[in-house]
Amino acid sequence: MSTENAQKDWTELRGKIKSKWSKLSDPDIESFKDQMNLISEKIQKVYSFTKDKAEQEYDDFKKTLEVKPKAEEKAKSN
Repeated sequence: MSTENAQKDWTELRGKIKSKWSKLSDPDIESFKDQMNLISEKIQKVYSFTKDKAEQEYDDFKKTLEVKPKAEEKAKSN
């Protein structure tokens, strides 16, 4: 993956994170760039979720990211 594509992907992902969890600050979101596993911990604190709830929120979010490539692959094959 080129640096340009990685930056484009990060910009898109950052927007999705901000859309899902609007209470997260921009510096919070930037800190996830290389450590996505920190998201559940941060939303637990910011949103006062239980650990299980925060992990479920993050898992659900990751699933929405996995759906997109499959749809794009299907479109490309048609």
